[in-house]
Amino acid sequence: HYFIQSNLRMDPCPRALLLVTLLSFIAISEAQQKSFDWEFTGTLSGPVVERDVTFSESRRSIFNLKCFCESSNEDDYVQFNLIEASTYKSLVSVNQQCVVDELVYFSHPHIFDGTYKLQIYGNSGIKYSAELILNTTDIDIKDQKGSSTFQVPKGEMVVKSFDVTDDEIRSTADWTYIQVTAESPDKFIDPTKTSEDDKRFVGKLIVTQNAEELQTFFMNPDAVISGSIRLSFSTFGRLTISNASNPILASGTWIVAVMVHPSTTEKVTYQKRVSVSVNIVTDYSYAPGIGILFLVSLLGIFIPVVSRLIFDAGNMNFTKFQIKYWFITIKTWVWSGHKGMTYFTTLLAALLIVSAYQVAHAKYREMMTSGNRDTCYYNEKCYRPYGAYYDVSVNGISSNLPFMVQGIIMVLYFSFAEAYCRSNNHKHFDYTIPYSFGLAFICEGFGSLIYHICPSQIIFQFDTLFMFVISIISVIAIYDGYSIRENDVRYSTIAKHKSVRSAKVFAFFIGPVYFFNFIGNLISTEGLPIPFIIVFYVIFFIWWMFILAWIAYKLDLFPDSWNPQHIKELDEVVEVDGQDFASQPKVSSVLQHSLAIRVTLFTLYCVLIVVCFVMTLLGKLPFSIFILGMLVIAQISLTLIFFIPLIWVVLKFFYKLPVNIVYTKLQLSQHLLVTVGMFLYVLISCGVTALALVFFTTFSVTDKSIAPYKSREMNGECFLNDFYDTHDFWHLFASFGLMLVTLLCVQISKPCRDCYLRYCTKQDDNMRRMTHLLKRRQTEINAKALGISVVPDEEEDGEKVQDVTPVNGGDKQPGEEDNEEKVKRSRSPGFENPNYSQKEKGAAVEEVEEDGGGGNEPDASMV
Repeated sequence: HYFIQSNLRMDPCPRALLLVTLLSFIAISEAQQKSFDWEFTGTLSGPVVERDVTFSESRRSIFNLKCFCESSNEDDYVQFNLIEASTYKSLVSVNQQCVVDELVYFSHPHIFDGTYKLQIYGNSGIKYSAELILNTTDIDIKDQKGSSTFQVPKGEMVVKSFDVTDDEIRSTADWTYIQVTAESPDKFIDPTKTSEDDKRFVGKLIVTQNAEELQTFFMNPDAVISGSIRLSFSTFGRLTISNASNPILASGTWIVAVMVHPSTTEKVTYQKRVSVSVNIVTDYSYAPGIGILFLVSLLGIFIPVVSRLIFDAGNMNFTKFQIKYWFITIKTWVWSGHKGMTYFTTLLAALLIVSAYQVAHAKYREMMTSGNRDTCYYNEKCYRPYGAYYDVSVNGISSNLPFMVQGIIMVLYFSFAEAYCRSNNHKHFDYTIPYSFGLAFICEGFGSLIYHICPSQIIFQFDTLFMFVISIISVIAIYDGYSIRENDVRYSTIAKHKSVRSAKVFAFFIGPVYFFNFIGNLISTEGLPIPFIIVFYVIFFIWWMFILAWIAYKLDLFPDSWNPQHIKELDEVVEVDGQDFASQPKVSSVLQHSLAIRVTLFTLYCVLIVVCFVMTLLGKLPFSIFILGMLVIAQISLTLIFFIPLIWVVLKFFYKLPVNIVYTKLQLSQHLLVTVGMFLYVLISCGVTALALVFFTTFSVTDKSIAPYKSREMNGECFLNDFYDTHDFWHLFASFGLMLVTLLCVQISKPCRDCYLRYCTKQDDNMRRMTHLLKRRQTEINAKALGISVVPDEEEDGEKVQDVTPVNGGDKQPGEEDNEEKVKRSRSPGFENPNYSQKEKGAAVEEVEEDGGGGNEPDASMV
């Protein structure tokens, strides 16, 4: 009315349209919220007082009885009964103690038509007050959908109801469920506020078939109410009733109630606008969505093949491969062999997954028993219950399938790789770390599956359970490729440290990580005494400094005087001349570059740890995310530390690629696959991992570190076959990204030293051949400039070595140099030829210097 008065100067047509619109809205609101109110007050003059109420309405309604009594005797009470006048059937029966504040009771939704009696029993002289409100509650279901919009006053509760028939819910048995959604535009208590930190205007939603539970819910919305489901919301909330929910899906009348609790709205003077909608979903099939995800997961079969083609192209000859060696490999893996890391991973999985399931299932049963959906953080907009078996999101469960499938693929691939080594009579191979990767992938799938049974902050540690293991094993695998192993010390030429034992990894790293992660999550969720928290963080800081010092020692960042192991001891162990090897020009250059990279990345890593640790102390970063982030960053840093020098060596090798192609007729495709494929592989790995992180952070649909009603504001709809959400795509891309990075770490770890050295030896032969061809080509150019011819006279290493003869037949003229002397001088970097530019001379000098003066051939292990 005020709005119309303030706009009287509007044109007649818009004004009339506005009036019609407002009147229509008022009519609709009154039709939806039609109510009748009777008030009775007085003093009891006898044991019984009766009041008649006549009501006629064709729509389903509910009686709301507010009662109060006052007496000087604290033991007095008054009984209020609402009955049908004709049948004396009781609708509401209340025993109100006179020392208790006003109570509110609700009848079961019913079509009330006729006369009803309110009977009041009590001792004479007791003052009483009764207010009887009759509200229509019908939500009409048409085409399996219905909705109702209403206002919820401060401290009040609005009740709605709808009917479901047997035909609607039994047509598809287990694959039917009902979605009850509550939405509100009133997000904040103060409507002028827009900051996400401002206090929310929180409502409570409950769905039940028992009207008696409404009283308990009204008095205490957080009480344990068996046989109902409820949640809190600010702008969005949805409850799903299925054959696995509690209450179970059944025909009949369902009651929906929305209230705003007085304790959260003490300063609120306006009402919360709420729209409740009901949607019945039938004939839904989960098989296509799960089947598509399984087929996409099988694409992981090509990743190990491509990885081997790029990083291990010299070991692709499977003509000697025999399937019997694969069965021998399986037998050896089970009954014998060195598989320490694999066995520890299996033991850890057996212990932790069972414990994780017990905790998650207990949390889930707590939610089912209490009916409080705030216990678990689901994406309610994309919640698909698992038939009649489990009231969990089957799409969130099944989206962990890629981790399991790709873990099985990796285990099978590494078993065939080990069988290949046995078929070729290799002696020095150890696939314990690669097998651990495969098992950790499978266990990560199970850990994430368990977490999605009841997603919450305290259960999140089980989702990251084997993410920790994968990250730690990746770090150990990269370091293992450049360390001394017990069974092949003669093949480790430049390593100064032994490989890390699996027992130490689990005892000093994985075990403490799980302990600190568990306590950190308790501090974030439940809260602990301040002295305990201080002691915890001090111990955690000391442990982390110890780990950093150990990493610095393993990366040779300490001065030699601090390092307890010296090169002389290395000479005694592996029987190689470490000093002589390290003094070679190419090795010294690589070690020099590697040291600079190690120092830079280690320093940045330490700074990042300090920053993230401070953010964790301030509550800006969950403890589990801090631990996982530090491990992932350590994995990336260590990959760069050992992979960048490797790229440099490979580029130096393929710098002479054109001559190699022209003179030796080698296949161009192989070289392009190695050079271009290597960089593409790394770029794709980083791209897929980055895309997964974008889905996890930017497009997150829940946040377990905030209040449940705030988390539901982030919920997102399903968008792929109406089955998967963005978090499910995080699972998919994370599995592929981790698999790409893991296989790169496996290649750096060199599980088979024989395969690695044979491949490097083959490439070393190619390099020597190219060096020889380049020298011969330079000789031809120099000889042509001197006017002499070059003819082959003998073979060396399968190649013709050029000799030179004078053009005039070989007679040496007075004052002329001997042709052999000219050629010898022409091969030197200081050859003086007026036809050569300074640029060409510089290139020749650089080329000879790169070849180590012509006397030092590249070492196989450095290639």
